[in-house]
Amino acid sequence: MLSPSIYSSIDRISVFLIMISGFWLAFWVYSADRKAKINRIFFGFTLLLVLWTSFPLFFNSPTISKNLALWLIKLAYGTTALWLIPFYFFAVHFPREGKRYPLLDKIVVLAGIILFAISSFTNLHVKDIEIREWGNGPIFGPAKIFYFGLVFFFCLLVMWILSKKYSKLQKEEKAKIQYVLIGFFIFIFFNVIFNVLFPLGLGELRYYPLGNYSAIFLIGFTAYAIVKKELFGIKVVLTALLVGLISILLFLDAFFLTQDIALQTIKGIILIVFLFFGFLLIRATQEEVRRKEEAESLLKAKTEFLSIASHQLRTPLTAILGYSSMLKEGDYGVIPEKAGKALNQIYDSSQRMIKLVNDFLSVSRMETGKTVLKIKETSMNELINQVISDLELRAKERNLYVKYDRPATDHIIGIDPGKIKEVLSNLIDNAIHYTEKGGITVSTKENNARTTILVSDTGAGMTTEEIDKIFESFSRGSAGNELNTQGSGLGLYIAKKFVELHNGKIWAVSEGKDKGSIFYVELPNK
Repeated sequence: MLSPSIYSSIDRISVFLIMISGFWLAFWVYSADRKAKINRIFFGFTLLLVLWTSFPLFFNSPTISKNLALWLIKLAYGTTALWLIPFYFFAVHFPREGKRYPLLDKIVVLAGIILFAISSFTNLHVKDIEIREWGNGPIFGPAKIFYFGLVFFFCLLVMWILSKKYSKLQKEEKAKIQYVLIGFFIFIFFNVIFNVLFPLGLGELRYYPLGNYSAIFLIGFTAYAIVKKELFGIKVVLTALLVGLISILLFLDAFFLTQDIALQTIKGIILIVFLFFGFLLIRATQEEVRRKEEAESLLKAKTEFLSIASHQLRTPLTAILGYSSMLKEGDYGVIPEKAGKALNQIYDSSQRMIKLVNDFLSVSRMETGKTVLKIKETSMNELINQVISDLELRAKERNLYVKYDRPATDHIIGIDPGKIKEVLSNLIDNAIHYTEKGGITVSTKENNARTTILVSDTGAGMTTEEIDKIFESFSRGSAGNELNTQGSGLGLYIAKKFVELHNGKIWAVSEGKDKGSIFYVELPNK
């Protein structure tokens, strides 16, 4: 344990550094944009927080009278209550103003002022002062539970406001909230331990300055979140914070808690080694975050390109498909047989291109989170019959059958029929392409409030390695390269994503090459 003289010296130095740092941060934020409301609010609550942190420096002075020390201790608790008012309004306005509750605003202001008055000018919260070896400590009155309870409620209120905003913000604004919450959680953690649990539970106030000192984390993280437009990754900050805290503990242990010179030397070397590897860890974490952000940026650029290109391609392709269909139907007169064959190729190619463009658009929407489900009660019998009806002609052209083992009882489940229809269309269409003889059988079964659709074929089959990869984007089995060279490799990937959006599962089973495959689509009934 530190001697009183050393402890007092550390205390004075710490408070002095926090005061300078706090005032500098307050003016730094305020000067960044003096007209911004959030900057002015931050300036106010930082000054109150720094003032609260500095009170112990005065009421622990050996030259101060008991009455003045008692009043300063009361004022310190009162300042805490007063500080909660601008901090509440900071949460309301940061990083941009959210939903306002005028009545709650008035209640917060009134409660903060009342708590300030009770703490500063009555004996209800602090009724007396006790002179101790390490400094002056309060003797609490009957309102201590009310005081700490109301402060705790204020903290929960601020966290509720910030958390409610978080889900509605953009990525950059979410990062700002994360910075404030990190500083706030550190501040709350130290204060709950040293300013609440120790005094109320153990009657121990020796270490309460540690709670006060943690204010610099809240001030620093919040100031950085306000002023900086591009923030360091949270992962980097947390790593640096952990390294910094461990370094401080190692430093204090080596040079203040250890008296033996030999041990001090050994611990000093350990501290230097730790700082070296800590620096490498921070740099490695920063590099990892940078690479991840670059990958996310490239993915976003790719997705945006696919979306724009797909939209631009679909318009002329639709026109080509429409006019070629009209030519085939004879709307512009009789087409010579030789030209008719070329026209059929144009029509078929246009259909394939439009399907490919639609696949790209589906992938783009999913990767940007823009896919929305339109759930409604759907008859599985009707849906499957529609899909089979659409693909039956294509199967007959290849001398294949497509049949539905219709169950005695229809399954009515809540799904997005358009999305699930596309899933089944992809599965059956794939089965047609990869089956040379026999056909495709669709069946359903219901078990434990879930409906499973089975698409079985007598086609090329798959190896275990191919099954593991077929649901990845742009992935195709060896049979796909041989029997369906025009496929994009996106159909099963899209099917998997659509099923997962329904909280369902999709998988495939095959006994091996040339032994057919079975695809399972399991969907919750609600």
